Amino acid sequence: MGFAHEIATSLNDLRKKEISNKELRQEIEQTLLFDLNLYDETETDGYLSFTLKDQVLETDLIPFLEAIYPMLYDKENEEEYHKLLKQLHSTPSTEWLDLAQEKSNAAFQFDTYAEPRYVRAPNNFFQSIRLDFECVMLYLGYGKISTEGINDFLDFFKRCIHETFKEYPIVKAIHIYVTG
Repeated sequence: MGFAHEIATSLNDLRKKEISNKELRQEIEQTLLFDLNLYDETETDGYLSFTLKDQVLETDLIPFLEAIYPMLYDKENEEEYHKLLKQLHSTPSTEWLDLAQEKSNAAFQFDTYAEPRYVRAPNNFFQSIRLDFECVMLYLGYGKISTEGINDFLDFFKRCIHETFKEYPIVKAIHIYVTG
C-alpha cells in the first residue's frame, strides 16, 4: 500500500483511441477513485502525467501518516514508523521524496513494482488505457510473497469498516477473511 506520486499514460495511445485528457481524468476519478485535483497535469516526452502537487505532500503527508500508521502497524513494528515520522519532521519537505528514494525505511520508500492499472476508454467499452504508477510505499508486509502479510491488511480493513459504520453495533461482529 502506498500513495501514487505519479500516474502516467502514453499520449500516443490516448490520441489513437481518440480520448481527451478530460475524458481520461474523469475515468480515472470514477474508476480508480483518485482525486486528480491533488495532481498537476503535464505532457512531456510522449506521456501525459499526473504528479502529486508539492503543496499536498507538504501539508497532508505527515498528519496522514500520524493517523494511519498506528492503525496499519502493530505494536511490534511501531518503532519503525516512529523513527520515520521523526525523520520527516526534521527534514525539509523538498527532500522527502529523496528519502523515499533511499529505501532506508520499510514504511516509506519508492516501490519499483507498482502494478499498472487499466481504465476503460469512455467511447469504446472494448478499449482500455494503461496507467503506470510511481508510488511511495507506506506499508511493506513481511514475508516471501505478498500474501503472507495479508492479515495485516485484513485487520486494517476491519478497522476502516468499524470507523465507517460505527453507528451500527453489529459492525463489531464483522470478520474479514479470505476464503477458498
